[in-house]
Amino acid sequence: MEVVKTPRGLEVKIPPLLRGMSSREYFQEIEQGMKDTRNDLYFDCSAATLIDSTALGKIIFIAKELQRDKRRVVFESCPPAIKDFLSRLKVDKIIEIS
Repeated sequence: MEVVKTPRGLEVKIPPLLRGMSSREYFQEIEQGMKDTRNDLYFDCSAATLIDSTALGKIIFIAKELQRDKRRVVFESCPPAIKDFLSRLKVDKIIEIS
């Protein structure tokens, strides 16, 4: 996993299978990166096939924390199945999906 700091914010690529229980280091790196920047958090979802509920819960938690500072979480390049899944869960009310 690669967390990259860019002028627009922190950019992270979501792996094909993102499982919250086995992704502790993944989320620790993201949380540390967010402490080091004042910009938004962007997830590249182009390779994603599954985001489990634990991982999604962690991302929602991060999104709510960032909203307090007027920052946002954006999911980019979502495959149709992932985009539909997130919309049905109404995650698009917390996380911007493009």
